[in-house]
Amino acid sequence: MRKCLTLFLFAILLLPAPVHAGTPVMIPDQGVLGGYMIDLTNVSNNSTTVSAGGDMTGVQVVEVYTATWCQNCVYSEHALMNVLENESATVLVHHRFIDESQDPFGTQAGDDRWIQLYGGTSAQVASGLERAAPTVVFDGHRFVAGSAPSGESLESDYASMFADKHEYRSWGLESDFTWTGDNSSGTLSWKFDIHPDEPEWMSWRHLLMVVEHSAYFPEGGNGLEDYDDIVRAVIELNETLQDDGREWGGEQEITLPAAYDGDDLSLVVVHEWDQTAPIIEPEPEPDAGLLPGFLAPLGLIALGAAAVACRD
Repeated sequence: MRKCLTLFLFAILLLPAPVHAGTPVMIPDQGVLGGYMIDLTNVSNNSTTVSAGGDMTGVQVVEVYTATWCQNCVYSEHALMNVLENESATVLVHHRFIDESQDPFGTQAGDDRWIQLYGGTSAQVASGLERAAPTVVFDGHRFVAGSAPSGESLESDYASMFADKHEYRSWGLESDFTWTGDNSSGTLSWKFDIHPDEPEWMSWRHLLMVVEHSAYFPEGGNGLEDYDDIVRAVIELNETLQDDGREWGGEQEITLPAAYDGDDLSLVVVHEWDQTAPIIEPEPEPDAGLLPGFLAPLGLIALGAAAVACRD
């Protein structure tokens, strides 16, 4: 009986758990720009061409990490949607995948990217969890895990974080992309400005997010049933320098994942930046503290003799 109880308690500990603590933090030297969307709903002609893009000053990318079993994720997402109701934002909802048995929406590539971009910060603020549900991230660098408000309410926390836009949004960078195909496959062409004043060590990673507008999953343990803005695929884009080195861009053929239900897929291109300065190891200085050449052994002998004399 005691053995069974021990096994049961161990199994309980292995179950994923929601996170309740919520203190906003800044992730230095990284962020996400982009957010324009191409809606492929009812696009069935494989030669259809649709485009999106423009100045990214006013569009903000808001990312959510969640799971269909997470009950306090529902409170978090409702509060977020209330804040964003009249705002210009693109919401990307990422679902758990690794070691997940109750949520059908996540992907390995999505979890790998989340760990790479946010895992370290999440582990620091969410008791070691690299993928904490719920988590909300604004512009890729304003981060909060959990559903407990830090201020008066979740709405006030999210509103404050949304309003605190990163300075790079004032750069007026352009992001444009075109899809030629249908809602299952096609060719993506894209381009993105390079700002002349960006730091020389600034690096970029360009991604296509395939988003399903809404999916019906009544088996979810949080009772939500309809799950919106689900990221169904994360695809890294090939990049080349174009326009005499003034923009990134590329073109590639892409096969899209099937929607969980319906045909309500959209495409969102995001641009992740990192400006972590390279670590320059200092040149080793001449070690003046060591005895040179043949004097070194004599110095060691003298030290040993002194130690023996002191002991005597």
